[in-house]
Amino acid sequence: MRYKDKVVLVTGAGRGMGRAIALAYAREGAQVVVSARTAKYGEETIAQILALGAQACLVGGDIADRAAIKSMIEGAVETFGALDILVHCAADTARGLISEMSDDTFDHIVRSNIQSLFWLAKDAAPYLCRAQDKGRIIFISSGEANRKYTPTLIPYGSSKAFMNAFARGLAVEFGALNILVNVIEPGLIGTDHMLHTLGDDLPHKLAAHFPVARLGESADIASAALFLTSSEASYITGTSLLVDGGATMVAMPKVDDVLKA
Repeated sequence: MRYKDKVVLVTGAGRGMGRAIALAYAREGAQVVVSARTAKYGEETIAQILALGAQACLVGGDIADRAAIKSMIEGAVETFGALDILVHCAADTARGLISEMSDDTFDHIVRSNIQSLFWLAKDAAPYLCRAQDKGRIIFISSGEANRKYTPTLIPYGSSKAFMNAFARGLAVEFGALNILVNVIEPGLIGTDHMLHTLGDDLPHKLAAHFPVARLGESADIASAALFLTSSEASYITGTSLLVDGGATMVAMPKVDDVLKA
């Protein structure tokens, strides 16, 4: 019960890694504010948290909407009276070649994955700075921020590289406010969305080439978040924790070669 009486806001908590993170904090006694763009998924997460005997509330989750982010923060404080930890897991992805991508599509990625960082940090800071231990911000980035190029994912990978740089600068500025800021970079994690996008076989075949030869699980990311916001990590800020089974250290085989194997 490391997080008893702590208030934790998790964006993108309707499914996948966000849901796993929200449930992990609930198991440790936290009061969890679930942010989900799709209310149905958010309600499912809330039901699972309540089944654990923990407290939770649901707030809107469109991170591309300035007013929605303000409402998320205010909803957390109005419901539980405080905000101790913010875990920003929500993101949007658009696949395609830059030469063929519309201005609106690229602009949406910027608003969702870049502009949201500024809005969340600015709105949450006045409450996080009052945390009894230290206020914490965790941004869920991606191993894509470290790779040279993944076809059709330039906007997404670039936005995550921005996130890493933003977090480092924010850690310096927010240090004086009693707030620690860190990043988690997941590798190939077997979420429903990822398996739907890449298929059931390809991710497992790719993961067989990693030093830790398996597909990552959402629980791996949740465990990293629990550590980075714990008292054991009170001297860690401005860092990026890569949780990818060593994937970025090996040469990735061509997809066609993997599928033929």
